[in-house]
Amino acid sequence: MIKLLIDAHVFDGKYQGTRTYIQGIYSAMITHKDIEFYFAAQNVSRLKSIFGIAENIHYIRLDATNSIWRLAWEYPRIIKKYKIDYAHFQYICPFIKCCKEIVTIHDLLFLDFPKYFPLSYRIKNRPLFMYSAKRADLLLTVSEYSRKEIKRHFKITEDRIYVTSNCVSIVNDKVGLTDVKAKYGLDRYILTVSRIEPRKNHQMLLKAFLELQLYKLGYKLVIVGAMDLKNKIFNTLYKSMTDEEKESVLIFQASYLDLVALYKQAALFVFPSFAEGFGIPPIEAVAYSCPTLCSNQTAMAEFDFFHECFFLLMIFKS
Repeated sequence: MIKLLIDAHVFDGKYQGTRTYIQGIYSAMITHKDIEFYFAAQNVSRLKSIFGIAENIHYIRLDATNSIWRLAWEYPRIIKKYKIDYAHFQYICPFIKCCKEIVTIHDLLFLDFPKYFPLSYRIKNRPLFMYSAKRADLLLTVSEYSRKEIKRHFKITEDRIYVTSNCVSIVNDKVGLTDVKAKYGLDRYILTVSRIEPRKNHQMLLKAFLELQLYKLGYKLVIVGAMDLKNKIFNTLYKSMTDEEKESVLIFQASYLDLVALYKQAALFVFPSFAEGFGIPPIEAVAYSCPTLCSNQTAMAEFDFFHECFFLLMIFKS
C-alpha cells in the first residue's frame, strides 16, 4: 500500500485558495483504499472535520510553527518515522529529500507582477520555488497560465508540468444557511471576495461604485476578505468618503456557510483582480448562480468556457 503524506499546514491559518485546492483533491482521493493518507497540521481536529475518519486516513500533529524548522527538520523526521513513499507540498519542499516528492506551484505572480509583492518575499521565494520545482518528482500547477510562467521563469519543459485545476465544494441545499441579509443589514448588494491587497484591485471596484452612486439606488458594496497587504490607493479613497458612502460599504470576514448565502443572494458578484494563478471566487459565485463580472487577465482568461451564460469577461483598469 502506498503511503502519501500531505503537508496541510495551511489549514492552521486563515482561509486561502491553497486550502481549497488540497481539500478538493483529497476529498476525492481518500476513497482510494489502496493509498494510506497522512495529513499533517497543527489543527488536527479541523482536518478530521473535513476529511473524516477511515482506516486509510491518518493525522499527524505538527509541532513546528516556523516554516523553516518544519521543512528542515520536522517533515524529514515524519517521512522517516512513517516510511512515507510520496509527500505532497505546496510551493516549497523540505531541504532534505527523504522520499518521492509532489510539489504544486500555484503561481509565480511575484515574478510576473513584482510591484504587488514585498522585496523580501521576492528575494526569499524565487530560489526556494525554483529549487523545489526542479527537484520535484511530480510538478503540478493550477492553470495553463501558471504552467507557461513556470516554464518561462524556471526553464522547465511543459511536459514536466501537470495542470490540476482548483475546484469548488457545493453546499447541499438541505444545509441551513444563515439569513445574511438580516445578520449584516443587507437588502440589495454587490459582492466581491478576496484578500484586500493592491493586486486584487478593490480600489477600482470601490471607485466605480461611488462614481455610479449605486448607494443612492439602495445597493451596498460587500467586500469579504482580510487586509493582507497595504493598499494605499484603496485606503485613501475610503478615508475620503462621506459618512453616507461609508455606510454603504461593508468589509468583513465570513464563515464559508455565510459566504455561500452571500453568493446566493447577491445582485452581482465582481472580481476585478489584475492577476491570479487561478481565481476561485468567481467559480464559486457562478456555481451558486450569482451573476458575475470577472477580469479576463492572466489565468482568468481561461474561464471562457462559461461563454455567455452568466459570466462576463472584462478588462478592468485602475
